[in-house]
Amino acid sequence: MSQGWQLKEGAGQYHVVSEDQIWTAIMKVLSPQAKKTTSYKFALLRAIIENLYKSNGDLEIHFNMLAQSFAKLYWNLVVRNGYTQGPRTQIEKELLLFKEVQSIPDGVTFDSIPEEVKGVLVKAIERNIIHKDVVGALFADTDGILYGFVKKERKVKLTPSGYGFLLKYQTTVFKLVNYELAKFLQKKNSLVTHGILLEEIENITQRESLLQFQQLLVENSGSSCFYTGRSLDIGKKSIAVDHFVPWSFVHSDELWNFVLTTGALNSSKGSKLPAERYLEKIDERNRLFQQVGDVYVKQYMESYDFIHFVKLYKYAELNGFEKGWAPVS
Repeated sequence: MSQGWQLKEGAGQYHVVSEDQIWTAIMKVLSPQAKKTTSYKFALLRAIIENLYKSNGDLEIHFNMLAQSFAKLYWNLVVRNGYTQGPRTQIEKELLLFKEVQSIPDGVTFDSIPEEVKGVLVKAIERNIIHKDVVGALFADTDGILYGFVKKERKVKLTPSGYGFLLKYQTTVFKLVNYELAKFLQKKNSLVTHGILLEEIENITQRESLLQFQQLLVENSGSSCFYTGRSLDIGKKSIAVDHFVPWSFVHSDELWNFVLTTGALNSSKGSKLPAERYLEKIDERNRLFQQVGDVYVKQYMESYDFIHFVKLYKYAELNGFEKGWAPVS
């Protein structure tokens, strides 16, 4: 039988699988006893979590979405922060060569790279890393419990059991993956303190600026505070784009999860969940967005489904996020 990375496709376990079986499969990948010459499996688990809410109705995630997550994570680790993955690691070679060819200065973050240039890098990582071996390797190590895949179609298809498990335990799995990734990288970067590295990894893919989303929200839903209905002064820095369900749970920036508010209310809310009564209000707003003709809005709203959104909200509460925040009258 071919090794996992050599497989062209793999059928996932689409029958019901117990949570204990899934935990066993994931912990096998994360275990210190598992042989790891690269950090790819950690990065792929993390990328799947970051793209859970971008999967379609068939629970499919396309390779380019996983490659986008890979590119951002490794660019910020290797190029921005200078953490080596090992001298013979393919992704490090890809990134450093790309930086040289594109004449990108030291210290530039992934979000600062022009979109057209970024797209070239993502395609290269999809072709040379994701497609070549990573998807098949993690599939084999988890016995197809989390997903199946078809390289020709450039997508993974999450199993219902795997999808439900990651929704339910994503905060725990995300933290475990980050911890093991930090341990792996510390061995390659011995002068770096583990605690500092772990903190950086947890937040390394968070978007630096939400101005693009602020503009889309203002243009398509007006300039009032979502929570209070009061008008916002768009010219002031006090305006804020808030993740309705906190970024620290979603790990993804989605237009359907963004609302406008003031900087003060955004700080007050922090990582809390808004009161349940706001769910209907954000759904009403999102249904209006689905009718907007703007091509970017349409693209961002493709993955929106209210039942799915409520499930996201409930699972965030289950993962320990405090529910019930509302502005003080």
